[in-house]
Amino acid sequence: MNKQIIFYFLIALVVLTFIIEVYSTPVIYKFNNDKKLDFLTPEKMKNAKPLTTRNLGFKTRSTKIKRNTTDSSKNTKSIPPLEKKISLADVDQQQNIPIGKLFIHNQEGDLFTCTASVINTQPEGDGNIGITAAHCLYNFTTQTYYNNIYFSPGYDNGQPQPNPLSAISVDLTAVTVEFINNNDDHFDWALIKFDFNLNGQPLQYYTGSLGWALNVGDNIPTTIRGYPNEGQLPNCPNDGEHLCTWQGTPNLADYYLIPDLEIGEGASGSPLIMNYDPNTNLGTLYSNYASFDEIEEEALSPIYDPIEFQALLDEITRG
Repeated sequence: MNKQIIFYFLIALVVLTFIIEVYSTPVIYKFNNDKKLDFLTPEKMKNAKPLTTRNLGFKTRSTKIKRNTTDSSKNTKSIPPLEKKISLADVDQQQNIPIGKLFIHNQEGDLFTCTASVINTQPEGDGNIGITAAHCLYNFTTQTYYNNIYFSPGYDNGQPQPNPLSAISVDLTAVTVEFINNNDDHFDWALIKFDFNLNGQPLQYYTGSLGWALNVGDNIPTTIRGYPNEGQLPNCPNDGEHLCTWQGTPNLADYYLIPDLEIGEGASGSPLIMNYDPNTNLGTLYSNYASFDEIEEEALSPIYDPIEFQALLDEITRG
């Protein structure tokens, strides 16, 4: 009888271990920024180099979506966008939006750029959370985080907004272990936390914030906004200095795919937005531009895993 009890106990232990491995989401996050902005003058911001787009053309691309659950549709969640509640003097309100340029100052002293967005995290969160591509925060080749990361919401035409919105420190990053350990392109997305508190209010009260949704399905009319350099976006200088817009309908496969479109360097992290309202510059984010498949000539954006996403959001909010 005792042997039978021990046998069932061992089975339960194995099952529990499997569940923990499948559903737990350890994340890696790190404080950064030395608060010295001498490297981030308007001229240096204008001359910053766009981060090279990840190219999947020379490696096998997975055709299977990696999930932590076999039925992630049960974890579908949607949070609405939030209009800005406070207007600052000397700030161009048309330019004051939740999408902006991300400036990364690496250990070699180079300054390069991506795109990031403020997302709505209230009432549960603190209103200071954003999203971008994971490769904008972590270098898999060197196995190191980038330090000294700053966000400039509404940056356009080579110009940041006036202070206090010109360069906002990113103090915390959250990247999935799948990306850290395996360079997995399905997890090329990450969350960032802004060090912002003005009169006791978070950043999203001043810029507004995009809503976000998980598992939105196929045939979604989509708007992408970012800072592409040498890309193929129509009606865009494609110079990395202007906030540009693409509209169309991606295809749903192992990623969200946009055939025959190279968005360009510096656009990594650009939000894929549904229900975009040009009058408020708001909508609901459901993915971010991550990479380009040179062989298939497709722009690729990851499908967020709901369990992973919520785990990262919980961790960075607590951090």
